[in-house]
Amino acid sequence: MKKNVYILILSFFILSCSKEKKGITIQNNESAITDTTLVNGVLLELSDSTGIGKLRIHSDEYKISGKIKIKPPCYFLKRDGKVLSFSYPEINVNETVIIQGKDGVQGIVFKKDSIIYEDYFPITSPYNVKEGADEIVYQDFAHRFYKNRY
Repeated sequence: MKKNVYILILSFFILSCSKEKKGITIQNNESAITDTTLVNGVLLELSDSTGIGKLRIHSDEYKISGKIKIKPPCYFLKRDGKVLSFSYPEINVNETVIIQGKDGVQGIVFKKDSIIYEDYFPITSPYNVKEGADEIVYQDFAHRFYKNRY
């Protein structure tokens, strides 16, 4: 009889614990994709992961270094619906792309076997992401990268 009472009490305890799970909040770690583009055959995907900007590079061919430093939402600068990109062969930069967030712009530099996205500029007056920026901004990112590396 005592054994049945213990089993009954244990069963009520287990049931009450499972009912309390209703108040537990499960965090969703999914990211909201804000923009995508294809550069040199590489898919680049910008996302907002709970207030943190992320760049996902879908390629095994490049060494990747850097971290998104701007606040989301992040977008690629475009003109006429196409992501703007400039190359600077004199310093071995195949492509330079710019992303913009709430507080700044950041360059993504493609070299022969690497993609680097470290430098960024804070901005108070954001660019129109549909109209892009002047090439001088792209050139500045590419040359800053070059100066910092060599």
